[in-house]
Amino acid sequence: MNYIQQIELAFCTVSLREDGIIEHRFLIDTPYEIDAFHLNEIAKAMTRISNGNKVAILSITGLHGSITPDARKVDTTKDNEYTLAIALVIQELSQRLLANLYFKIKKVNYPVNIFKSEDEATEWLHQQIRANQQTG
Repeated sequence: MNYIQQIELAFCTVSLREDGIIEHRFLIDTPYEIDAFHLNEIAKAMTRISNGNKVAILSITGLHGSITPDARKVDTTKDNEYTLAIALVIQELSQRLLANLYFKIKKVNYPVNIFKSEDEATEWLHQQIRANQQTG
């Protein structure tokens, strides 16, 4: 995949791909913990890359990532207006279960789906983009 723009953060890279999808690629083998500060850093990077446009997001988690309770409480409703859909690529079963639970509790106004494969996640996001273009 070719990238138009990338922003390197301490724990992930936020990139604008040539297909218009914004990708978060987290450290694969290094343990990390996302807190409220990190969420803010990701949001700032996404705002810079997306130029305020509504975007589809592909988030590829690492094998040893977690999110703090404070980060789970962060109000993301302001960011919702710029999010078309989110596809999460999560390999670990325990992380997938936690992500499913998180999005059942935290209601968002865009589709969220969890995948084991980047290819499946990307295809689903392309479907979401096409559906939005047809209705939009």
